[in-house]
Amino acid sequence: MKLLLPGLLLLGVLGITGTILSIVLARVRRLRLDQERHLRLAGLARTKKSGGGGDELAEQRETGGALGRRLRAVFAARVSHNWGMTAGPLPLIIAGCGGGGVTWLVLKMGLQVSIWIALTGCMAAFFMAPRALLKHQQEGADQKFMAGFPDTIDMVTRMLRAGLPITSAIREVGQEAPAPVAQVFANLADQMAIGIAFEDALVGASQRIGLADFRFFAVAISLQRATGGNLAATLDILSDIMRRRRAMRLKARAVTGEARMSAIVLGVIPFLVFGALAVTSPGYLAPLFSDPRGKVILVIAATFLTIGFGIIRHLMRSVTSVG
Repeated sequence: MKLLLPGLLLLGVLGITGTILSIVLARVRRLRLDQERHLRLAGLARTKKSGGGGDELAEQRETGGALGRRLRAVFAARVSHNWGMTAGPLPLIIAGCGGGGVTWLVLKMGLQVSIWIALTGCMAAFFMAPRALLKHQQEGADQKFMAGFPDTIDMVTRMLRAGLPITSAIREVGQEAPAPVAQVFANLADQMAIGIAFEDALVGASQRIGLADFRFFAVAISLQRATGGNLAATLDILSDIMRRRRAMRLKARAVTGEARMSAIVLGVIPFLVFGALAVTSPGYLAPLFSDPRGKVILVIAATFLTIGFGIIRHLMRSVTSVG
């Protein structure tokens, strides 16, 4: 009888989740069909070159349309910049359900805590798992952008020396550069095409992207357009500085590799010891699950392990971050 209520509750949660997932998938399909029809009517379904990041229709399919944007806004609330987050509704919901389910198994079935604590943990995991997925996507987009951005500046410099104005160079980069740099510059070109001033478009893009190197690029162009001078030479210097900054970040990552490996080893050792004792002497670990004090010890140990990993990760990111 004690296990009947949690089991029924879990079945209810899974049933509600499945129903919500079915409704979401049906809505995504309907929104996708509507977007495809509108894009075809407006003539926006254009095919770019292979390095240009794909056409508008493919981008709308990838990001899940308006529903995907709403879900990303919910799960990525208070994140400084989210331009590289592209997960659609289905991956986000799967991540949330997976995180909630694993948390339920650990808290309720493993540690046998109260049902309210388990439900609270499930709700927190349902929110944090998609958030972690989106932040991972954003970090990957930042890394890809910074890896290709110096070459993109060199491309702009060559176009300027060939006689093209900066606005035309931006438009060409939006078609020729690799993703995700192409999307950023194509967005700049589209904003200029509808009448937004180039400086205003640069400021908006730098605020949306939130990367220091792109802010340097925007400031350099704005100052050169306001005061005059050799913009190509300025961009040459800027690309060299960016390469030096990236080399320093890679060097810092290599130097901190030993510390990261030590943290991984120290974090894995408790689980290895726990597993070995569970196999060789299961009775030795029984009080951790049968005695309420043992459950408190497990929770405290997991909390301190999580805090330790978080501190180490913060310290490593403070010297290797691209932002």
